[in-house]
Amino acid sequence: MTISWRAAAAALDAGTAVFAAVNAAYFITRLAGSGPEPEGRRAAVFVLAVVGLGALTGALVLLAAFAAGDNSALLSSPQWTATRLLACVGSGGICALILRRVAEEG
Repeated sequence: MTISWRAAAAALDAGTAVFAAVNAAYFITRLAGSGPEPEGRRAAVFVLAVVGLGALTGALVLLAAFAAGDNSALLSSPQWTATRLLACVGSGGICALILRRVAEEG
């Protein structure tokens, strides 16, 4: 993998990890809250917390692979880097919606 693909992939994974951590923390905090939430909404919040934790775990595993110097074909693929771009943009979009809601409530 050239250094540019490696740096791009690591930056995407770092961004995904940050966004996913914010997302998971928000949804876990919502679950722990004592406010009255309809059962369907609590289920949705739980699923979004799991998605956030999954994205965080995936990003951290890939960052650990980079740190260990893993140069496997999967990690060196521009197509795989593009796939991680989707995970980063998705997590960032959810994070933006969360931050907007928190700003409106605050």
